Amino acid sequence: MQVIYVGDSKDVLNRIRTNHCNGNVEGSALRRYVAETMGYIIEREKRPGGSIRIRIALPDYNQGEIKVSNYIRNGRWRTILFDDYQMANDFQWYAIEKLRPLLNRKRKNYNQSMLSLYKRLLLQLKDSPLIECSNLHTVKSGPGVYVLYHLSAPHDFS
Repeated sequence: MQVIYVGDSKDVLNRIRTNHCNGNVEGSALRRYVAETMGYIIEREKRPGGSIRIRIALPDYNQGEIKVSNYIRNGRWRTILFDDYQMANDFQWYAIEKLRPLLNRKRKNYNQSMLSLYKRLLLQLKDSPLIECSNLHTVKSGPGVYVLYHLSAPHDFS
């Protein structure tokens, strides 16, 4: 399995279930990156109120969203929880650097004084069980970091 994406959230399981396994490209960078990697064009349209609508550029954009959902739901997740969201957010950047996920585009610095702890936490994350989207409800949630693993890259998924 390859590492597809690393993210953080104040409520890890809600983020995965609501915005990644379901949802749309507007509410999830992961979904947008998966869609782009699948070859979909993402359109941005200014709404009357000034905000930007982001969606898959298809006559029926839901067809693309369904394919993105199927890809993500066929992946597996690993999570690690933290007492403090700020630490989870910082650790995320260390995990991205070390795991080299296929779809993460941004790289940021992390607190170097936490390096020895982050090494141990990364091992803990890598040793955590792989969980399917349909079984996420059985896992404890809270602030933390999550990793999406998949057998294939989005552009190879059919």
